[in-house]
Amino acid sequence: MRRWQLPLRLSMFLLLVVSGRVVGDDGDVATIRRQLVQWYARGAPAADTIESYRRRLRPDGSWPDVDYSNKERGGWLTYRHLSRTLAMTEAYRRPDHPLAGKPELRAAILKALAHWAEHDYINPNWWYPRIGVPMTMAPILILMGEAVPADVRERAFSRVLGRSEMGMTGQNKVWCAGIAFMKGLLVEDAALMRRARDEIFSELHVTTDEGIQPDHSFHQHGPQQQWGNYGSSFSGDTIRWASLFRGTDYALDAERLSVLRRYLLEGTSWILWKGRMDISGCGRQIFRNCQESKGASILRQLALMQELDPSEAEAYRRAIAANDAARSNTRVGHKHFWRSDIAVHRRPTWYASVKMSSTRVTGAETCNSENMLGLHLGDGVTYFYRTGREYEDLFPVWDWRRLPGTTCRQGQDSLVPTSGKCRGRSSFVGGVSDGTRGIAAMEYIRGGLRARKSWFFLDEAVVCLGAAVDCDEPESVLTSVNQCVLNGPVTLSSDEGTRRITRGQHALKDVTWVHHDGMGYVFVRPTDVTVGATRQSGNWHAVHRRESQRTLEREVFSVWIDHGAQPHGAQYAYMVLPDVDAAAMPSLYESPLATVLRQTKSVQAVSSHQGQRVRAAFFEPGRLAWGNGQGIEVDAPCLVMLEDTPNGASLYVADPTHQRKTINVKLSGKHVADLTVELPQGGLAGRSVTIALQ
Repeated sequence: MRRWQLPLRLSMFLLLVVSGRVVGDDGDVATIRRQLVQWYARGAPAADTIESYRRRLRPDGSWPDVDYSNKERGGWLTYRHLSRTLAMTEAYRRPDHPLAGKPELRAAILKALAHWAEHDYINPNWWYPRIGVPMTMAPILILMGEAVPADVRERAFSRVLGRSEMGMTGQNKVWCAGIAFMKGLLVEDAALMRRARDEIFSELHVTTDEGIQPDHSFHQHGPQQQWGNYGSSFSGDTIRWASLFRGTDYALDAERLSVLRRYLLEGTSWILWKGRMDISGCGRQIFRNCQESKGASILRQLALMQELDPSEAEAYRRAIAANDAARSNTRVGHKHFWRSDIAVHRRPTWYASVKMSSTRVTGAETCNSENMLGLHLGDGVTYFYRTGREYEDLFPVWDWRRLPGTTCRQGQDSLVPTSGKCRGRSSFVGGVSDGTRGIAAMEYIRGGLRARKSWFFLDEAVVCLGAAVDCDEPESVLTSVNQCVLNGPVTLSSDEGTRRITRGQHALKDVTWVHHDGMGYVFVRPTDVTVGATRQSGNWHAVHRRESQRTLEREVFSVWIDHGAQPHGAQYAYMVLPDVDAAAMPSLYESPLATVLRQTKSVQAVSSHQGQRVRAAFFEPGRLAWGNGQGIEVDAPCLVMLEDTPNGASLYVADPTHQRKTINVKLSGKHVADLTVELPQGGLAGRSVTIALQ
C-alpha cells in the first residue's frame, strides 16, 4: 500500500523532476523522463486541432460532442475525452509547437483532467479501466508535473491508475507493466520501476504460448495470429519503451533487441504490400481504412528501429523501401508461417497470401462487436495484390460467403466467428517452402462440407487445386476465385468466344480464361463459372457494430465456380497470374506455365519448367509418377517440392500435421534415393526441411 499513501512525496518529486533534478538517482530517471516528454510531445497534433479542442471545452471541463454515457465495449466514445486531453498536453510540452506553454492551454488541460478525475468514467470492457484509461492518464500527469493541483493528482493517481496492476500475458502484460513504470516514475519508486521494466521486456522472447512465435508470427487470445492487432501494439510499445530507456541502465539488451528485430523484419513486415497491411494480417480489426492505417503504423515502427538499432539500419530501410508504392518490390520470396497456418508469396510486382486454420490454430474471432461476418476468414482465404488497393474498404459490400479462395456452403447460418466455429477440424494444414516458392495445403472441414485444397506458388502464377469437394447439406457449394474492387473492363473466353462482358452477373459455359485489372485467371480445363461486374451494397455496421448503418454501394468484380447442391467428388483447377496483359491470355491457356500432374483425393501435384520443378501435396501416403519413369513415394501425409536446377537438385519436405518425427521418401528416375527425413519437433514442427540431392 506504500505507493498509494505518498501524496506529499509525490508532490515533492514532481517539483524536483520539473526542475531537472531527481533525488537519489544517477541521472537515469531524469533521462527517462526527459525522453518520455520528448516522445509524447513529438506526436502533438497541429495547432488548429488543439485550438479547436480548447475552444470547445465547456466550463465544467467536458466537451459537448463527447458522449459521456456511452458504454460501447469497443471504440468507447467517452475515451475521446482523455485522448484529446493527452493531445493538448503533448502540444503544451512540445517546445516548437505554436501553443507550447500557453497559459490558456494549460488551464484547459487541467480543467479536462479534473473533470475525468472527478467523474471517473468506467467502461464495462475490463480493458479500459485496467489498461486504456490508466495508459492515457499516466503520461498526462507526468507531462504536466507540478501544474496539476494536489487533489486532482491524488484522485487520478489513487483511483484511476490504482486500477492497473502488473500481470496477464502477451501485449496485455506489456501494457500493464508500462503503466506500472509510469506509476513508479510518478512516486519515485525505484523498485517498482525496475520490476516494471523487467516485465515490459520479459515478453521479448520466442514462445509457443501467447507472444512471438518461432516463425515470427504473433499469438494472442490463444493460438491465433495477431500481427495487425496485439502484435502491432506489442512491437510499437516495446519500441517506445526501448527508446525511452536508451542511454540508461534500463536500456534494452542486445539479445532482446535481436528478438524484436527478427520479429519485425522476418514477420510483421512480410505481410505489408505497397504500404498497406494484407487483410489476413489485420485479424478481427476489419474496419474503415484498416489496411492503410495498420500498414502506416508498421512502417513508422521500422523507421524508429533505425534509431534504436543503428547497426541494422540498412535492413530496416530496405524493408521500408520494399513497401514504396512507386517502386517494384525488392523483398521477393515465399514464407510459410507454420505456427499460424499462413503462406505469403512476394514477387517484384505482386503479392499473394493464403490464410488457413487447423486443429492447432484459430482462424478468426469476434470481440467487442468487431468482425461480425468473418467466420470464413481462416478458411483458405486467398488474396492477390498489385496496387494494394484491390480489396480496400470493400468489406461492407462483400459477399462474406464468397471470400476469395474459399470453398463455402451458401446457407443462411450466422457468420459471426464464435470460438467453437473458428478452430479447424483437421490437422492436415500447412506449407512447404524453399524461400522463393512454395505450397500451401489444407483439408477443409466445416459442418457437412469437406474439401482438399492446395495452392502452388510459382514465379509468375499461383495454381489453385481442389478435390474431394463433398457436402451432405442441401445448399449449393461455391469456390470463389476472387471478389475484389471492379477496376476496368472484364474480358474472357468461353464457349461463346472471346469478349468483354457487360455489367451484371453472367453464368458462362466452358470458360478458359478471364482477365480483369491486370490479373489473369486461367482454368486448367474449360469450366462453367459465374463472372460478375456488379454494384453491391451493404453497410459498415454489419461488419463492425459501432460503425454507421448508412447503405454504401461499390462496384465489385467476382469469379466463382458453382459445385451445385450436395456435391460429391467435385473439383476445381485454375491458375491466377496477377501481372499479365489481356493479350497474353490465349497463349497462356494453350501453353500454361504449369501442368497438373495429379488431382485426386489423395494427391494434388503440378510441374513446371519442363518438369524440372515438381510440387506435390500428399493428403495420404502414396506415389506420384510423371514422365521418363520419375516418381516420388511417401509413407505419410506430407508436402514435397523437388527442384532440379543447373546448380543442383534439392528436396523440400514438410509435415502439415505437425505429428510425425520422420517421413520416408523414395525417389526414382533421374534422382534415385531412399530417404528418412528427420522432421522438426516442438515449436518448429511443420517447418520445411531441405535435403540436397546428389
